[in-house]
Amino acid sequence: MYSKLLVLFAALALASFIGARPAKAQIVCDPLDPAADCDGDGIPNGSDTCNNLDPAADCDNDGIPNGVDTCNNLDPLADCDGDGVANGVDQCPATTVGGDLVIGQCTLTGFGDTILPTGCSLAESVADTINDCTTPPAPLKPKSGGSGSLKNHGKFVSCVAHATNTLKKAKIITGQQKGQIQSCAAQSDIP
Repeated sequence: MYSKLLVLFAALALASFIGARPAKAQIVCDPLDPAADCDGDGIPNGSDTCNNLDPAADCDNDGIPNGVDTCNNLDPLADCDGDGVANGVDQCPATTVGGDLVIGQCTLTGFGDTILPTGCSLAESVADTINDCTTPPAPLKPKSGGSGSLKNHGKFVSCVAHATNTLKKAKIITGQQKGQIQSCAAQSDIP
């Protein structure tokens, strides 16, 4: 009995020496409480449409399930695409830095290395401009026998030339880049 008391005394002394603390109570969130925020995203349960704790859900709608998503695209201060422009002002939230500019069968490298203040790469911006050249202004009145659409390669090349001249004057692209784009547009089979 004396040895049991000695062991108990030693255990108490050791516990006080290392600062034993009682375990904290675990807080459980009531998912039915509309004012609670059980997934910790700052949106009360009553108006939250996505459970951030569900690994199969995609709460930021970026196509990546929560369980493997490393960046919240809904956070305006985050930079999920790594282009140096925060999500809140990024007009191209899925920029691939270093991506190529493709015009028809022609691929131009280096255009994706430049990120514009909009958060779009130069490749994305030029691709949008070229895409605008493939879309006719609405509404076009067809001439007799005409379709009213921009199905003329010459008009496409002319539109690209005009757009690249504007981009060069705005110092968004260089003269060499302008020439590369216009050459690719001329060689393409884009109507």
